[in-house]
Amino acid sequence: MLVSRVSSVAPSRSSRPAARRPARSAVVVRAELPRWPLIFKSLTDAKVETISPEEAKARIDSGAWILADVRLKEQHEAGHPQGSVSVPIYETINMSGADFRKMLKAFMYKSNGVNPVDPNPAFAEQLRAAVAAAGGPAKVQGVITCCEAGGTLKPSTNFPEGKPSRSLQAAYRILTERLAPKVAHLERGVFGWYQSDLPMEGDYTPDIGRTPMAAAEPTLQRLNQERGYEMRPEDKPVESEKKFWPW
Repeated sequence: MLVSRVSSVAPSRSSRPAARRPARSAVVVRAELPRWPLIFKSLTDAKVETISPEEAKARIDSGAWILADVRLKEQHEAGHPQGSVSVPIYETINMSGADFRKMLKAFMYKSNGVNPVDPNPAFAEQLRAAVAAAGGPAKVQGVITCCEAGGTLKPSTNFPEGKPSRSLQAAYRILTERLAPKVAHLERGVFGWYQSDLPMEGDYTPDIGRTPMAAAEPTLQRLNQERGYEMRPEDKPVESEKKFWPW
C-alpha cells in the first residue's frame, strides 16, 4: 500500500460564548511508494506472475489482457511493443513554469546524468481509463506491466530480493490500489519483447548500460536500483546509444 501522511488542525477557541461546532480537521495526504523490500514481499506474497513475452502476446491477442507500458511517454512514443498502451509511472519534469522544488530536482538529476522525472500523479486515473477503453473489468481479466529492462522477482545470490523496476512498482500499485482485476509482469520488459522478435511499433533501440549514480533523493535512489538488462547468449547484438532515460 502507499504510505500516507496525515496531519490535523484543531478548532480555534474564543473567549466569547459560541455555538458548538464539530471539530474540523484539515487532512493533508502525501502518497509515496514504500521501499523495495516491502514491494517485493507484497508482490511475492500475492504470487504476482512474471510471464514471458510470448505468453504476454497470447494474452493480449485474446483481448482479455492489456499491456501497460509504464516507461516515460517519450520512450513509448519512440518505440513500443505492438498493442501496448502508455501509462507512465513517472513523467519528465516540465521546466516551463516549474517551481523551485522541481528546478532543484531537475538540476540534481541532470548532474547525475539522467532525465529529470517526477512520479506521475495521474497514473491510477490513466490506468483505469486504459482498462475502461479495453472493455472494462467485465472484459479485461488483467494488466501486464512492462518497462525497459523489467527487473525480476526471482531471488539470486547477489540479489536475494530480486531487482526493482518501474514495471514492478506499477504492478505493486495496481495490486494494492485494486486498479485492475489481476496484474502480471513482463519478463525482461520491452527489451525482452524486442529480443523475442515480437512486433514493435516505432523505432525502438535498447538503451544499454545507462545507470545513474547514487543520490540521497528518494526517487533518484529508486531509479538507481535498476540494475540494467538481463543479457542472454542468444540475444541479438545491440549498440549502446547515449540517451538520457533514467532507466
